[in-house]
Amino acid sequence: MGTMNAARAALAGLLLLAAPAARSGPLERTDPGHMAPLPPGGYDLPLSPPVMRFPLPPQWVTIRVNQDWRTAGRIDKELSKACAERRFRELLPMRFRAIFKRDVLGVAFGHGLNLRDEGKLADPRMIYLFRNGDSTGCIVVAMTNEDARLLQRIADEEQRVGAPGR
Repeated sequence: MGTMNAARAALAGLLLLAAPAARSGPLERTDPGHMAPLPPGGYDLPLSPPVMRFPLPPQWVTIRVNQDWRTAGRIDKELSKACAERRFRELLPMRFRAIFKRDVLGVAFGHGLNLRDEGKLADPRMIYLFRNGDSTGCIVVAMTNEDARLLQRIADEEQRVGAPGR
């Protein structure tokens, strides 16, 4: 019986302690001045990139040859200097790749695909290979794009505008 009375006394003591908290009502919200400000655009921004049904692969292999990269085209010193100064570079490094004997070079196209050309130095008829494209030791190799559709489109545009060919 003594233990039963002790348990009842302990339970009554706990109820008395909890009673003032229950009588005070619901907890108050935090003062708005204590909360972080809303991000620009509010909270309606997406939290992750949208899901695409057929996402593009992060990188594509465009050229695979069993030769040295130096024989693929001519090394353009002016573009290599602009690449070292970050004025002529790939938008997404190594998105397109050219694989040679021992080297993998990044690829950009003169008509603008994967190319950041701030000084308008690119020729739309060329393909540019970037060796060490993310460093000051960048080397740009220019090779002719032999895509007949592209060449015909450029010729039609030049004829329409009346501009001489490059």
